[in-house]
Amino acid sequence: MRRKVFVGLFLAVILCFIGFGIFWSQQGMGELSVFNWEKDVLTVENPDFFFDELSKSNICAVYQWIPSKITAEDMSSYLESACAHGIDVYLLTGDPSWGLEEDGESMASEIVRAQEMNEMAPKDAQIKGIVMDVEPYLTDYWDNAPKQVMELFASGLADARQKAQAYGLEFIVCIPYFYDTEGYKDELETIIAKGCDSAAVMNYYKGKEEEHIADEAALSRKYGKKLINIYELQPPKGNSIVEANTYYHDGLGAVMKNAARLKSVYKGDIRFAIHDYDAWKEMKENE
Repeated sequence: MRRKVFVGLFLAVILCFIGFGIFWSQQGMGELSVFNWEKDVLTVENPDFFFDELSKSNICAVYQWIPSKITAEDMSSYLESACAHGIDVYLLTGDPSWGLEEDGESMASEIVRAQEMNEMAPKDAQIKGIVMDVEPYLTDYWDNAPKQVMELFASGLADARQKAQAYGLEFIVCIPYFYDTEGYKDELETIIAKGCDSAAVMNYYKGKEEEHIADEAALSRKYGKKLINIYELQPPKGNSIVEANTYYHDGLGAVMKNAARLKSVYKGDIRFAIHDYDAWKEMKENE
C-alpha cells in the first residue's frame, strides 16, 4: 500500500516539473489524442496557438467538431496549421438518433462532408478520419427495445465504415464501457469486427478501467483493430458527470498513473485520448 502511495506522489511531483506531455513521451505511452468541441480554433487567427499548445504536450491528434457552416479559408488555415505542427485531424461528429438508422445514412453524410473538405485542402493537409460519437442508448427507443437498437446501430456502422474506406478515411467509433456487461456482447463484437477501424472506449469509471476494457481489448486483438481508452476530464456536473467518472479533481498525475497501468497490461494494443481540450487545458494550468 505504501508503495502505491509513493508511486502516485512521485508521478505528481515529476509532472509538476517536466509537464504532462513530456512525461507521457518519455514513458513511451504512445499516441495521445484530444477531443475538442470548441469552434473558436477554426478561424484564421487561432489555429497556430492551438496546435502549438498541443504539439508542446506531445498530443499527436485532435478529434475536432466542425460546424457545417465554415468558410473554406478557415478550414484550410486550420488543416494547414495542423499539418505544420505534425498533428492529425479527425472530424468529430455524431448524434444519438443516428444509431437508429440501419443503413447509417446520417453517418455516411458526415463522411461525405469530410471528403468534400479534403477535396478543398492540400493533399498533405487533410482530415485523416472520422470519430463517430453516436450514443443510441440516449434515445427514447433504447428504453423499450435496446437489443433492436443495438442491431440497427451495428448495421449502420458497418455501412458507414464501407463509405469511409472508399474515401480512405479512418473510421473511429466511440462506445461506452458497458455494452458487454449489459447483455450486448454479440452486438459489440459485430461493431468491432465490421463497424470500425478503431474502437474508442469511453472508459469513464475511475479505478475500474482495466477490467472494464478487457472484452473490448480482446475483441480488438481478435479482429486486428486499434483500441483507444478515453479519459474524462470535465468537471462533475449534476448526474451526467459524477466524481466516479472524471479525473478533474484527481489531476493529470492520476491519469498518467492509470494509463501506465493499462499500458503495462495491454502493451502495444492500446492508445489513449482525453476528453476534452478545455478541461485538459484547465487541469494543465493548475498543476
